[in-house]
This record gives sequence, C-alpha cells and structure tokens, in this order.
Amino acid sequence: MSPRPNVEEQRRREILEAACDAIAERGFAAARIADIADRANTSSGTVHYYFANKEDVLHQALRFAFEKSLARQLAELAKVASARASLVKLIELNLPVDAEVVQEWILWMEFWIEALHRPEMRPVNEELYGHWRAVVTEIIVAGQEGGEFNQDVNAADLANRFVALMDGLAIQVLLHSEQMTVAQMRRICAEFVDSELGSRALAGS
Repeated sequence: MSPRPNVEEQRRREILEAACDAIAERGFAAARIADIADRANTSSGTVHYYFANKEDVLHQALRFAFEKSLARQLAELAKVASARASLVKLIELNLPVDAEVVQEWILWMEFWIEALHRPEMRPVNEELYGHWRAVVTEIIVAGQEGGEFNQDVNAADLANRFVALMDGLAIQVLLHSEQMTVAQMRRICAEFVDSELGSRALAGS
C-alpha cells in the first residue's frame, strides 16, 4: 500500500504552483493573493494559512520554481553519457520553446528585477544561481578530464560565460526580437561550445 499523501504539503505545493502562474502572467509586483487563490481554486484565507503575507508566498514560489527547474534538468542530464552531450542537452532544455520553459525564464527575470530592489533576496540568487553555475562547471571539468574539451580554459570562467550567453539570448527571444529566434539561440550557443571548448556540439543540426 502506497503511503497516504500529506494533504497539507500537497495544498502548499498547489498554492506555490498557482503563485508561479500569477507571477508569470501578472508580474511579481502586480500579483495579488486573490490571483493566487483563484488559480489554486481556494480562498485568500487559505493562502494566508500557509504563508505569512504576499511577499512570503511569492518569494517561496520563486524558490520552488527554481528548485523544480534544476531538478528537471538534472534528471535529464543523468540520462546523458558524455560531457559534450550534456552541454548540448542543457542548450536544448533551456530553449524557450514550450510553456514550462518560457515560464521558468519569466520567473527568473521577475526574480532579478525584485532582487535589484530588495537586497535581502540577493543571497537567494547567489544560492540558486550558484547551483546552476556549478552544474555547468562540473560538466566542463568532466569533459576536460575525459579528453572531450580543451584543457587550457578555466572551467569556472567558461561556465559563467556560457550561462550569461544563454541568459542574454533567451531574454531577447522572449522579447520577440526580430534579430533573435530560438533557432539562432541554439546555433549561437552551440558555436560557443565548439569554439571555446574544441567540441563538435550540435554539429549538423
């Protein structure tokens, strides 16, 4: 017999998912408790039962979204054998082509805007974004140790450049820039891997 699900934990998760939807649709500043309650099919009072105030639920929703995104990507990376293929997979996983990934990017942007005005949120950026940088750095180091990548580059520096490139290009895609499409983002990221690491990532794709 499977264990009975924790009803309160499930309800809390539903509220956090609803809060993510509200942030993505309305923006962090404009999202209201009523918006979250409506999307979670509950009352504002129930939201307040689980979270102290609007800032509490929205901040926890951002953390929830980032941890969920990281877990999703790590699960996919676990299926990949080589370091080069892992970077290819990361590029594909972060292309804003479906609703889930688009929402993840929007939530990151909303978080960055909020953190600019709320210094107390910046350690959260260091923690969560630090995990993301570490994943990329570990892949590059593994590729260097396995002979797939150029060993004459600093893995941490290159990881920062790789992440910054994807961030910048994804923002332009989300803003529907005429100069940046998903296909262009994929190509530019792959070319970066090829040129900087001596890899043949996404060759011919």
